[in-house]
Amino acid sequence: MRYAILLAGIGGQGVLFAHNVLAECALAQGLNVTGAETHGMSQRGGSVVSHLKIGDTSAPMIRQATADFVIAFDAAEAYRALPFLKRGGALVVNAAPENFPDAQVQPHLDAWNITVRACDADAIARNLERASAANVALLGFATTCENFPFTADALRASIARVAHPRFVALNEKAFEAGIQIGNLKLEVRDWNPTSNLQLPTSKP
Repeated sequence: MRYAILLAGIGGQGVLFAHNVLAECALAQGLNVTGAETHGMSQRGGSVVSHLKIGDTSAPMIRQATADFVIAFDAAEAYRALPFLKRGGALVVNAAPENFPDAQVQPHLDAWNITVRACDADAIARNLERASAANVALLGFATTCENFPFTADALRASIARVAHPRFVALNEKAFEAGIQIGNLKLEVRDWNPTSNLQLPTSKP
């Protein structure tokens, strides 16, 4: 398995936490991991970008046009990160599907055969009354994307190992909400955080 995943967002969105979860998940499966973080004024909401390479590789940084996935926790940062995606890559973004992508960007996405999956993870977090849960919700949503390297079960276990124990229940709800919306093609307004709906398995 060889994957290059770029994570992008702004300070305070938990980009580095998401990086650590994905890296831990890969390591738990015996895979090699290399990575690097680049960030500016993160305490003031500046851009945060994390490079994660899974498998045999030497350089930690992802070159432009080589990433398999971009996971963007902010819509503006998603546009900035687009040059990193390879042809046929996938963009997973925290945005309302009706507002993303911009019509001016669509021709580039079509020309490069880039798949866009948008989920309003911020709305999930608001429903759970915890803004910081958006990153976990988006990770859950990402597991429903075709060719994503980790199963929902594997990533769920990694979140439990990496996160503080007091956030276990909250993270579980956010993660499952992302899976539910991704698998059932729901809008956030249709999601019931108290539902006992049996979710379909995201990966065999």
